[in-house]
Amino acid sequence: MATTENLTEQIFKPQFDYPETSTLINRIDNSNGSSISALDGEVDSRWYRIINPILWHWRGLPKLEAEAILSKIAASTRRHTNDNWLDTVVGYQSGNWVYEFLNQAAVWQSKAESIDKASLIDEDKNNVHNYYLIASIYASIASYPHFKNDELAMYAQTCAYQYYTKALQFSPFLIKELEFKVDNRSVKTILHLPKCEGACPVVLICNALGNLQIDYYRYFSEFLAPHGFAMLTVDLPTVGYSRNFALSQNSSQIHQAILEQLSSVPWIDDHRVIVAGFRFGSHIATRLAYLMPNKIKGVFNFTPFIHQIFVDKDLQKNLPNSYKDMLASRLGLPSISNQQLAAELNYFSLKNQGLLTHACHVPVMNIIFEDDKLSDLCEAKLIHSIKQNKVITVPKTQLQKSLYQALTQSVKWMKSVI
Repeated sequence: MATTENLTEQIFKPQFDYPETSTLINRIDNSNGSSISALDGEVDSRWYRIINPILWHWRGLPKLEAEAILSKIAASTRRHTNDNWLDTVVGYQSGNWVYEFLNQAAVWQSKAESIDKASLIDEDKNNVHNYYLIASIYASIASYPHFKNDELAMYAQTCAYQYYTKALQFSPFLIKELEFKVDNRSVKTILHLPKCEGACPVVLICNALGNLQIDYYRYFSEFLAPHGFAMLTVDLPTVGYSRNFALSQNSSQIHQAILEQLSSVPWIDDHRVIVAGFRFGSHIATRLAYLMPNKIKGVFNFTPFIHQIFVDKDLQKNLPNSYKDMLASRLGLPSISNQQLAAELNYFSLKNQGLLTHACHVPVMNIIFEDDKLSDLCEAKLIHSIKQNKVITVPKTQLQKSLYQALTQSVKWMKSVI
């Protein structure tokens, strides 16, 4: 993999021969869909991507700075692939989504590298850590929605991981990169360890569709680590370090292989494993609850996707274009119609797979958001445990406060089941 410095030399120069992200999936059916929740971001017909400044700010980006980048993109007069969408400037140049967010990532990279590493005091270490972390968040957003065939986005994604790796070198926590074998191939994961003696319980993260595994640092540092939990992250199939794995209805393939091998990891207690599924990741987490109950102590789902979105054709039709494109990209489909998408997604329903016809043998906690069109109370109640079923609904207003309350509740519940 190229170094960050070499990548910077390659990509921070305007170039015009790259296909623009919104053109990579051939949409046979277009929509002005709005079936999404505040958790996923703002659906605005003027943007191709789903904009989520509240969550970006929660992850650590300076609020006004992120809004200034969006303003710069919106004000661009350069040629667009679609004049109705502000974030479709053609070529790697000013106004292009990847260009603007990656340029800002480079600003924070420079801040980190301007600090003399020879004699760092604690404040300097903290600044270097935070500057690289902010750079990684910007680069991750530059890559969003992380299409495998998006060359510019792949460059940005590589930068995001390298910035994150550098940030972790100055983290107050111990971090380990681990590789696990999956069907004679390997997948790279990141283990984040709290400050504790002996083997500690671990939370295995199952990502949302639009996230990389490096997007969960705040959840670890602010919520898990203070309570002695380690966090193990892994990318979804077709994304990041798992980009060479295909996503199928057997969505938990990689995570199952990891659970089988956790006993070989010396820093964690493989008898105290919690699986946490975020949005689409709950599909993986819930499968694990049913298929591998002897390997886990509990499942925490953050707004679960297990049935409705996979079978409700009207709901699917009303998804934003970029969300349907993201699904198509993850499924390896260069072209997609509503009918084809419905046929493909139908196989993902855990009810249709027969898993939800009986109760699982581990405690389950589901958090749902008020008025979330993609994950409601009915969805949560489809998952039944013979040990414990806990469902919490949090309000959609004051999203940052709701998010904090939900994640705090998740850790309190995890402590009760290990």
